[in-house]
Amino acid sequence: MKDDICKRDEFSDSDVDEVSLNQALVLGRRPRPVDRDADPNIEVGQCLTNVPHLVVHHSPDGFEFGYAGSGPADLALNVRQVYLNSIGYQGNKTECYDGNCWSMAWVLHQEFKRAFIAGAPRRGTSIPWMVIERWFEEHITEEMKRMYANATEEELEQ
Repeated sequence: MKDDICKRDEFSDSDVDEVSLNQALVLGRRPRPVDRDADPNIEVGQCLTNVPHLVVHHSPDGFEFGYAGSGPADLALNVRQVYLNSIGYQGNKTECYDGNCWSMAWVLHQEFKRAFIAGAPRRGTSIPWMVIERWFEEHITEEMKRMYANATEEELEQ
């Protein structure tokens, strides 16, 4: 199995250092010049977030939010990975395109993407970490922890 942390260090998104992830998940945009006649509701710009790139699977280009694509999926996967690391979770790992994630992170990252990342306003938002923790606590049961601590990769693909 590959190293746990991704090796890539060039992504289309950028880091936000002003707010710690244990306070809030920050999703923002670096503004780009836009045509003055363009629709003012369309937000453009590079994705900014305070989530570290621990693994890459869906989007080698980087994180995104505000729709249900590959960039939002990788963002959700990395938020889940950070959360599980923060509670000292130990279990099986799933090999990703670059790095490895907890199998538990893999199992629920698409649901987390739909709950928080895909529907986030394209202009950006912040989500208090307590809200995210509550979601995790509601969706990660003790039974799931035991199951994915012992699951094989073949069982996870079912």
